[in-house]
Amino acid sequence: MDKHQTSRPAARGWIMAAALATALGATTLAGVSMAADSSGAGTGRGWFGHGQGHGRHGPVDAATADKHIARMVDRIVGDGTAQQKARLAEIAKSAFADLQGVKAETRAAHARAHTLLMQPAIDRAALEQLRAEQIARMDKTSRRLLTALEDAAEVLTPEQRQRFADHLKKRMR
Repeated sequence: MDKHQTSRPAARGWIMAAALATALGATTLAGVSMAADSSGAGTGRGWFGHGQGHGRHGPVDAATADKHIARMVDRIVGDGTAQQKARLAEIAKSAFADLQGVKAETRAAHARAHTLLMQPAIDRAALEQLRAEQIARMDKTSRRLLTALEDAAEVLTPEQRQRFADHLKKRMR
């Protein structure tokens, strides 16, 4: 086998890992979007048009966030042990808490970009600084989500990860 070919089991493992990461990332993002204050600009529906319903809602209280996380954990490992469910909920709540301000920060950065671009003279240095800040925010968010995904994957058994990957595969069709 040449160096550019991958064995089927290895390729399948990468696909499973990617599917699990995507699903757990979506779960975490759903929790993060619930925490964001959707009053003011936008549709009030949370990130990517999901989550907040119609109209304007303020930040989600801890009890509502906990219920959402519990539902998501049950979807991921309905057959899991109480310890697994508790650990997954703990991981999600920690990521949720760490990322609560991301949406508000991003919205503020978009408003700042708009203001900068509407000035009579374009301040390229300020726009570049804003771009660098956005990249740093995305990198920080990505790192935090990856840590949560790694932690969550370690909680699941290989069989649970496989079942979950199969479930995602069906939903993607």
